[in-house]
Amino acid sequence: MAEKRFVKGLFKDTGHLDQPEGSWRHARNMIINDRDGAVSNEAGTKLAGHLGNDPIHGAQNDKVIGTIEVSDDKTIFFVTDVVTGGTPASEIGIYEDDRYEILFNPPIIGPDGKPTNDLNFRETHPIEGTFKIDPKGDLIIYWTDDLNPPRTFNVDRQRRESTAVSQLYGISPMSLDNIDILNLFPYSGPVPHIDISDYGTHQGSVIEGGGLLTAVYYLALAYVDDDFTATNFLTVSNPISIVDDFDSTTPTNKKDGAKEGSQTTKAIKWDISNLNVDYGILRPVVIRSKGEAREAFKLNDVKFTTTTTSILYTGLETISAGSVEEVIIDTIAYDTAKTIQQLDNVLYLGNTSSEADLGFQKYANNIKLRARTTEIKNFDEFYASVDNLESGWGNRPVNEYGGVVQTVDPTKSYRYAPNIFKYKGYMRDEIYAFYIAFIMKDGSTSYAYHIPGREALWNEKEPVDNLNAPDYGGLWQDDIYNISPQYGKRFHWIDSTVDSISGASYNPNQARQMNYWENATEFYPDTSNYEVWNKNGQLIGTAGSIKGLNVRHHHFPSNRNSNMKSIVKSNCRTSNVSTGSAFPGTVYNEAITLFDKNGGSWTAVGGPGNPIKFEFPDTTGAGYINNSPEMQASINTHWDGKHFTAVSNVEVRVKWCVWFEQGNFSLTTKPFDTRLMTNAGGTVYTINSDHNSASPFGTGIGGSCGGAETSFNMKPIDFGTPAYTGVSSGGGSAVISLQAGEQIWLESEQTTSGGTDYMQAGTNNGQIDCGGSNALNDINTCNYNSYVPRCTNMIEFDVRSSFLNVDPEDYADAKISHDVRRLGFDLEDIHIPRSIADKVQGFRIYYANRKHSNRTVLGQQILIPAQRKRALIGICQEALAGTETNHALQALATLQSNTEEFYNMDAFHKNPWDYPVLPHYYETGGPTNPVGPIVTSDYAYDTFSFHDFYLQRTKNSLSPATHIDIQYYVSNLVWNGPGLEQDKRMNTILLGDPTTNTTDPVKVQERWGWDDEQNCYPQLMASSIHIGAHYFTVNGRTQPRLLGQKAKTYLMGDTIFKGEPLGFGAKLFNEFGESLIALKVMDNHAINYRRARSYPNSNNRGYFFDTYGAGAPELEFGHFGSPLDGFAVLVNRLDANGDFVGSPAPNHGLRSQSIMANLKAFKTDVYKSVDSQELVWTGYEVLGDNLEKFVFDGSGNMTGTGNTVDVLPDGIWGGDTFICRHGIAPAVKHSNEEDNANPEKAVHYHIVESTDNINFRHEESEKTMYFPNTPAKTLLKTSGVEDLHHFDNLTYNENYSLDNDIRPAFPLPLRDTLQNDFPTRTHRSAKHDTTSIIDNYRVFLANQFKDLPRNRGELWKLSSFNNLLYFHMQESLFAAQGKQSMQMKDGSDAFIGSGDIFAQEPNELVQTEGGFGGTQSQWAALTTRYGYFFVDQAAGKVFMMKESLDEISKLGMRSWFKENLPFKLGPYGIDDDNPLIRFGFHSTYDSKFKRIILTKREIKPTPSFLASLELFYIPYNVNTGTFLNIRYNPNTNHYEQAGLFGGWSTLLWTNTSHFEQEDSGWTISYYPEMGFWGGFHDYIPYLYFKNSKSFYSLTDKYPRPVTIAYGTTFGNAGIWKHNHTGRGTATTGDGYGVLYQENAAGIVLNQTDATWLTKVNHHPFQFEFIHNEYKGEDTLVSAFNYTMETVNPLEISVLEHGFTSFFLYNTFQMSGEQDLEYLINTRRIGNNWKINKFRDMARLEDQAGSLNLPNTSPYYTATGTNVAGGTNTGTVTTSTTNNMFIYDGMSKNINAAYLNLAKTWDLQKKFIDKWVGIRLIYNNISNNSLNLYATDVVVRKMNR
Repeated sequence: MAEKRFVKGLFKDTGHLDQPEGSWRHARNMIINDRDGAVSNEAGTKLAGHLGNDPIHGAQNDKVIGTIEVSDDKTIFFVTDVVTGGTPASEIGIYEDDRYEILFNPPIIGPDGKPTNDLNFRETHPIEGTFKIDPKGDLIIYWTDDLNPPRTFNVDRQRRESTAVSQLYGISPMSLDNIDILNLFPYSGPVPHIDISDYGTHQGSVIEGGGLLTAVYYLALAYVDDDFTATNFLTVSNPISIVDDFDSTTPTNKKDGAKEGSQTTKAIKWDISNLNVDYGILRPVVIRSKGEAREAFKLNDVKFTTTTTSILYTGLETISAGSVEEVIIDTIAYDTAKTIQQLDNVLYLGNTSSEADLGFQKYANNIKLRARTTEIKNFDEFYASVDNLESGWGNRPVNEYGGVVQTVDPTKSYRYAPNIFKYKGYMRDEIYAFYIAFIMKDGSTSYAYHIPGREALWNEKEPVDNLNAPDYGGLWQDDIYNISPQYGKRFHWIDSTVDSISGASYNPNQARQMNYWENATEFYPDTSNYEVWNKNGQLIGTAGSIKGLNVRHHHFPSNRNSNMKSIVKSNCRTSNVSTGSAFPGTVYNEAITLFDKNGGSWTAVGGPGNPIKFEFPDTTGAGYINNSPEMQASINTHWDGKHFTAVSNVEVRVKWCVWFEQGNFSLTTKPFDTRLMTNAGGTVYTINSDHNSASPFGTGIGGSCGGAETSFNMKPIDFGTPAYTGVSSGGGSAVISLQAGEQIWLESEQTTSGGTDYMQAGTNNGQIDCGGSNALNDINTCNYNSYVPRCTNMIEFDVRSSFLNVDPEDYADAKISHDVRRLGFDLEDIHIPRSIADKVQGFRIYYANRKHSNRTVLGQQILIPAQRKRALIGICQEALAGTETNHALQALATLQSNTEEFYNMDAFHKNPWDYPVLPHYYETGGPTNPVGPIVTSDYAYDTFSFHDFYLQRTKNSLSPATHIDIQYYVSNLVWNGPGLEQDKRMNTILLGDPTTNTTDPVKVQERWGWDDEQNCYPQLMASSIHIGAHYFTVNGRTQPRLLGQKAKTYLMGDTIFKGEPLGFGAKLFNEFGESLIALKVMDNHAINYRRARSYPNSNNRGYFFDTYGAGAPELEFGHFGSPLDGFAVLVNRLDANGDFVGSPAPNHGLRSQSIMANLKAFKTDVYKSVDSQELVWTGYEVLGDNLEKFVFDGSGNMTGTGNTVDVLPDGIWGGDTFICRHGIAPAVKHSNEEDNANPEKAVHYHIVESTDNINFRHEESEKTMYFPNTPAKTLLKTSGVEDLHHFDNLTYNENYSLDNDIRPAFPLPLRDTLQNDFPTRTHRSAKHDTTSIIDNYRVFLANQFKDLPRNRGELWKLSSFNNLLYFHMQESLFAAQGKQSMQMKDGSDAFIGSGDIFAQEPNELVQTEGGFGGTQSQWAALTTRYGYFFVDQAAGKVFMMKESLDEISKLGMRSWFKENLPFKLGPYGIDDDNPLIRFGFHSTYDSKFKRIILTKREIKPTPSFLASLELFYIPYNVNTGTFLNIRYNPNTNHYEQAGLFGGWSTLLWTNTSHFEQEDSGWTISYYPEMGFWGGFHDYIPYLYFKNSKSFYSLTDKYPRPVTIAYGTTFGNAGIWKHNHTGRGTATTGDGYGVLYQENAAGIVLNQTDATWLTKVNHHPFQFEFIHNEYKGEDTLVSAFNYTMETVNPLEISVLEHGFTSFFLYNTFQMSGEQDLEYLINTRRIGNNWKINKFRDMARLEDQAGSLNLPNTSPYYTATGTNVAGGTNTGTVTTSTTNNMFIYDGMSKNINAAYLNLAKTWDLQKKFIDKWVGIRLIYNNISNNSLNLYATDVVVRKMNR
């Protein structure tokens, strides 16, 4: 017969008759290709090293749980102790050159008996990993085990730096957290704490020597290790505001803000503590918020060796800015990952999990918040001196007060950097949502846990309609109640921390100074998270749960709580000003006399129309007067020879006398006009003049004198003693008001033509002598006496500074100073269980960003009442009161002839009687009647202007505003404003008879200047200055004032707004006014004037009344808001104690009062939902040892109180609110018949709380001026002319309002199932840069992940093949896209994808409804050069992915795999994938024989246990079980059985009554190049690894430690090399079929080689094939032949038959195994070995199974008479009722019960069938290599 060649592989999927040609039926311990075309026996294993350092037995307790095959045939081992109890040791080692070296084996317990480090390797979690070589040449490995965080390890660094394997990178001594340095997601250890220096009197953080731009700066810090791998940025500091001024700037209010990006000379120094010295390198990044841009600047890394350092940033570093996202890479961290892979220099992790939820919410529910304050004494002091208000300290020393320069402490305001950085507070009466989040040990942040507000107390949750009117006022029952009848409660409106509200039951400590708040429509879910626990467990009763209750937030106390209010005390004082010491500039009150005694200039007098200016060059007064030095200085200042020029605002009277003469000493023959001229006010005009005829004195000399007015048109001024003898006082010109730069001069001209030589006359000049005997003794016209020579030219100026209209002694300065409180809090009852504390290193406190939508306090400022008027709009009182009314009406041309209703949006409070009588409730403040009945006969305010900085700047919506809540009643220091004039303009004047009724004027004239009668444009402005001095807390039962209808609007400057549609009921008049917010309250909600009144025109209270008495003319100076020519005058005063003079009442404080109020929004819900808020870090953190003060143990014991005040007593700040002084400058110009047209303006300066740091607003132009940066006088001049309050003009760098929201925590989801697991996710690292020393494999950007569909199960394995990434799900296989290529015509490939494999969705390779090609066997998946190999156990299939997905299990083995891939215990809960613990598949590639080795490991149940499972098994998720029930616990990986009395007992795997103890499982090989399965193998190790030459395995089949019973020297500790064709010696311990040196004769030592081969266990080589060449008919097999080569251990080919036994079988016949004996049944014929002498030894049975009796089954031939007349006795068969073979996985053994080896010779039939199966067996004892090439059978046809 033709020889059979074996080239088609193992094939079991057909019947024997159809066995494919070239295939074989069974093979064991065989290989293909050892010799070309041969089937060979497989070499055994050789000991190639061992675990541990013990040279005798190795580390018998150790087990390798993972390997990474790296370059240069090296392999990394991950090892753990699987025997020792407690915490097993873990180890990393390296295997190379058949030697294992321990790299790192940290001690679990240190020398001090405390835990140190634990790699936490467990055999329950195999390790998968990969590696790379970094640019330094270091070997870096990366691994994951689905238990610990993914980690990395620098092998070469460990070898270089560690002197002992117990050290990590040379760190000594090791601390508990060192091990986490290895985390792939860099572990931080102690996070840095950032602070700035505050020395009390000064700060050291914002310093000179830099070049920072004005902006806000944050510092972010990360650690960097020696491999230049950075952690996440672990902390971001609170912001530091950089402005261009310094703390030393005086006055302090000049330290203001600046436009973003302005250049400064500043630098910032941050102080860093709590550093982790294990890193040694700090990576600082400065984040700058400048305008809308937020940029990051990466500074140079900073080395440190101690736990503290500092970071300096000057802005001069040559660093380019990047986006925050580019520089501060927001990396992600996972707790675990199941699979890891790298491709194209990118590392991928798959099937990740992250435990962000620590389970702390139920403990957070018990945390309490207690409000607290700290005082800032002498807050932001300001000196309101005459000079400061006038010129901003332009003339006097800064902060001069009381004649002394005062020191202002720059640390006492929110201009001071440490106050901004550390102590920003919280808005009073506002709602906040607080959270606590933990800093994990890797530096990441846990979920933020909501801290509920306090529980309701007293009657806080009752509705407001039952508040009775006599006690609480009448607004509650209807108006306030109707705002929200369903949801409105008392806590929305009332500060219940005020005892007058809560009554006798009030206990402020019980409320912890906090009010109550709950959301009306948001509830806590019904989950265990919302139980309430403390250190002792769940609280008892209703206190133990908030499930289903309304969500509660934190409601801070209001200013009505005297313990918590913002303004505590006034330190204000006033001081009289002494002349010459406190006024701005030089004070003038004197006469200046000038002469031309010599007539020396010969100045010609011009003809008509050509006047000349007189010169008075003689300013020394020598010979005539004795000028004082002061007077001489004044002459030098004001006189230039021809002009008197004012250098400040002065009032001047002038007297003059001049003489003329004609040239050549002739007498004058012409008349002259002499005029005193000025350009005051910008217009040149004549003050007075004189005309003289020729020679009026009869001497030929002409003269002219001027001035006959004897007094100023105001308070008489005593000029004092005449400046020189002979000139009487009195007389002179009218008073001329000059402003700086304006002039007066004297000029003359001839009145007739002719003559050109007329000139000034003089004396003693060689010209006409007017003296001597010709002198006139008395010239009455000039009022000269006999002592003054005739012909002397003289002019005298009597000069007085303008402000001296008020006596200098009546001016005063003021010191503005207060003690204020910032509002913060402490936390109590923070109880952290030890189980959580062990995972964290600290905690931080956050709050929800209080966006505009969450604010209930919208703004805070004073309310300025508006007067309601009915009058004609468009005209003024002056016009109607003047003599030219008709002309005025025609010139002004009002739009309406009828009166109109309107509100004057006034600049300041007017007299009480200027407001209407309105019904309202009046809170008297008295103890017996705190509210009082409704008032119907008193003045009240119902419409207001409001100037909150934040609202006006942002123009955020006013629609939420519902009411006004009064915070303080303020008594102001008030000044009548400085003298101010309107700018001159061109006015239209109608000329004609004003008494006629004609509408046609005689003439229309345009005049430059002012005009009040026809143009309502007067010269002077009316102004006032109001600065808050005393802030009085309001009555606790002061009712909120609801806004009416829609009566709330932004009102632009210089407008008349139709307010009726919004409910104002009239127009809002704001012409030449400032932008404002207009508000009007509902009926009955007006505010009584008595609570905040003003008396601008009072003549019976104030300083001037007290000083001059009733009726004195000086009382006029005590009015404010009245036109004044002079400096600002303080009209009320404080006494030495700071109280208003005249206290208690009536007193000076009543002159000007203001209402400080919050504009509020009633809301039923804020921060909804609590789990969707953007969080802000307060900057508060507890770190290190301080954490222990909050931790409790299992018994509830704590070392601390759990209260933050006991750990960090300074409190918790970091809020969003500043306390500031805010200056506003409202204005209006009345235009109605009842009011004068003088523009009214005011400055108001008060303390407010704001989310804007108003201190840091700034000026960019005159449109953006503000007080106090701009002096009051300048500001008042500009206010209303420019709209200073227009939102475009409120220049403020809003960066200065920023909070710390850069790297926030995220709230714990309320109801959603927390996604801790991401079973379908793949996350990728940044791409490795081969030129960079930075390890980008440790940089995982937050958004660089891909989630696959969940309907394909979990992601089980990431693999790569053909440069593509495969996502292997449990039920399907996906391939990444984005790198597709197409073949070009020239044969080259062109990529058509983007190259980004995440850019497109992965492609499911085979799309079916249920999925196809999945895997549940991570460790069996294998990438080879031939494709990607994997097992789909659930489908019972094996696949190879090449160009397409091919099922390779169908290559003759489909049925076998279908039956043998499932676990026997699979139906009973086992779905493990872990070959380390005997349930799972794993594989390797044998590069020598180009085969894939696939091994299944499992534990099989005994038949009895399997029967029990069939009866009593229940799933694990069934909570209870009855007696004998069995379940599999996936957490413990053990079966459990229910006991008789309940409970579950564990069934150990070592229990022989339940589980078979022998190796269960199988190993099979696949030859991908040839595309067939090879055979089975007797090794079933728990782990394989390979290199380029061979593969290795490790086994755990032996007892630990190895015993005498097993002759394997190293057993489980050995590292076994496969395919070792050794000589089978005792020395080498190897041989064919020898696995793991196993024998049953004891440890084999010092044996001879021959003995070794007989002692050691050998695993036979088996090869079974089918001959069916004549399957069409029966044949008789007489013999069979095989062709083979036998090679001995010396590699010499020998003539031996090789195989040691064989058997044959067919359908029914079986020879049984027979030894091959040369010349007995074996002989060599040619090149073949021929075998014969085999017969059928199958057992013969009858129906009952009796041996060798005929089987008379009626199926064949029934007994009885046959058709031939004979008797049937039955038909004999060779069939037995037993199976011929016993199949068990890879085993196919003859069933002994099928054979009858005692069968008599006559029953031993020859083999007759259509096919025959033959198995050749070699026991491997002789250690030869067998190479089978072909077989054939000798048959003959059977014709019967």
